[in-house]
Amino acid sequence: MVDKAGSPTKDAQQSAPDDAMLVITRDFAAPIGIVWSALTDPDQAPAWWGPRGFHTPRETIEADFEVGGMYRACMVREETGEKLWWSGVNTEIDPPHRLVLTHAWDNADGTRGFETEVTFELEETGPVTTRMTFTQGPFDTAENRDGHGGGWGESFDRLAEHLGSAA
Repeated sequence: MVDKAGSPTKDAQQSAPDDAMLVITRDFAAPIGIVWSALTDPDQAPAWWGPRGFHTPRETIEADFEVGGMYRACMVREETGEKLWWSGVNTEIDPPHRLVLTHAWDNADGTRGFETEVTFELEETGPVTTRMTFTQGPFDTAENRDGHGGGWGESFDRLAEHLGSAA
């Protein structure tokens, strides 16, 4: 949805507490091609990847944007400088409608943590509006699901801001 000022509304739908999947639906005041570009261009990622209080430096982002291609990036907690690395593999790419990838945080010993599947589905809902349905899971715990929900929610707020400045 878009409010009267033309900004995306903040109505995010999240899955029920007993569900292992996280689902967030957001509407952006931008054409589907612009949203797709923001989701897939590593040069735009630092503008929106991570919740508030974190940033993802461009120099930490490695991305091979093809099916089977790997990606890796690091989110830095601004308050402490703590580095949180994550990585995965692109499993489906259907521009500009669907992107599917795996996601896992790196453990302190360099091994990969619990892996989930992430899906971004984009639908053009008007000439300059795009609905994104984001799905991640299944999660091992409700706590992990909810933690990711909060982080992604703030990231998508930042994405909406970035799209507003990019339009």
